[in-house]
This record gives sequence, C-alpha cells and structure tokens, in this order.
Amino acid sequence: MTEERIRELARDLAPVTPIPRLRTVGAGLFASFALILVADWVSGGAEPRPLGDAAWSSPSFLAALGGVALVAFGATSAALASAVPGRAATARSGLRVTALGFALALTGWTLGAASGAPDHGGEDLNSILGCAARAFTLGVVPALLCAAFAVYAAMRRASLTAALALAGGVALGALAVHASCRSNSPLHQLVAHTLAPAAAVVLLTAPLALLMSRWARRG
Repeated sequence: MTEERIRELARDLAPVTPIPRLRTVGAGLFASFALILVADWVSGGAEPRPLGDAAWSSPSFLAALGGVALVAFGATSAALASAVPGRAATARSGLRVTALGFALALTGWTLGAASGAPDHGGEDLNSILGCAARAFTLGVVPALLCAAFAVYAAMRRASLTAALALAGGVALGALAVHASCRSNSPLHQLVAHTLAPAAAVVLLTAPLALLMSRWARRG
C-alpha cells in the first residue's frame, strides 16, 4: 500500500522546471547586449570615444564609467539570482556591488566638479534627455530578458526583480552612452548617464512588475 501511495503522489506532482545556470544566463544576456551595440553602431549610432581622447585619462570620467559598469553587473546579477532558489547570498552580493557602483559613479561626479572639468556643452535639457533616452533604448532588451528569466525560474517578488532588471539593463545602456558621449560636463554625466538607471527604476518598475505578474499567471 505504501509503495502504491507513493506512486500516486508522484503522478500528481507537477514537473519541475529546469533552471539554467546563472553563469550561462548572464553570459547570454551580456552577449545579447553586445549584439545590440554592434547593430546600433552599424546603423549609425555613436561609437566610443577615440583611444587618444583625454577623457580616458580623466579620473572623474573613469570613476563614473567604472561605477556604472558595477551597477550593470551587480543589479543584473542580483535580479537573476533573486529568482533562483538557494541563491540569496548571490543576490545580496549583487546588491552590494550595485550600491558600490553608484557610490563610485557619484565620486566621479564629485571629482569632476571639484577639479573644474571643462564643460563642452551637454548641460541643456535636450542633451540630457537625449542621452538618458538612448540609455533606456539600449538597455530595454537586456532588462526584459532578465525579467523573462525571472518569470521562467522561480520569481518571488516581482517589484524587486523588476527594479533590479531595469537598473541592470539601463546601466548597460548608460555604460555605452558614457563611453561615446562627447560631453565633458560633470553635471551632464551625472544626470544623463549615472542617474539613468535610477530614473528607470522610478519610472518603469510598476509597469514591468505588472507585466511580469501577468506572464507568471499565464505560465
């Protein structure tokens, strides 16, 4: 009777969804972003500053660049890990890296402002909105891919995962924008580049979380 009962219970169990390894998913996500960048450049998008550009030796520029890169890596890692059982420690590490990235990027702005970095335009509203919009455009696909993986895996808190996916994806876009934007204004780099991921979180977390919840119900 016991063995028969066990077989009946096993038949009633829903199949477990296999979850790919985080490294594999992360590599695929960053590879997809690289393809987006290539397509953007081929279609006439702005290319990175030349290697001889003075910005590549500027501590403020490099600090902002490194900070945004950490936000992209940390937030994306946290979003992916938050949807996988047993990866809470990885998610917490990603959050710490994200916080460190924002701190480093803000330090870059402080260094630029304190050193009196030359302003070569870019402080007008249209320029700021243009760079921020480009960061959003380049980062929307990685953010959606990250959100889709979370729904496929074992999403628990849609709002948190959506916020992290947006921060990571738009930070990837902001990274490309920062490397190609010709403005040397610390204010422009702060508002249009560094704060673009935070703006995405504030503006888009609610609709993306709602979309993810609907995906999960349909699944």
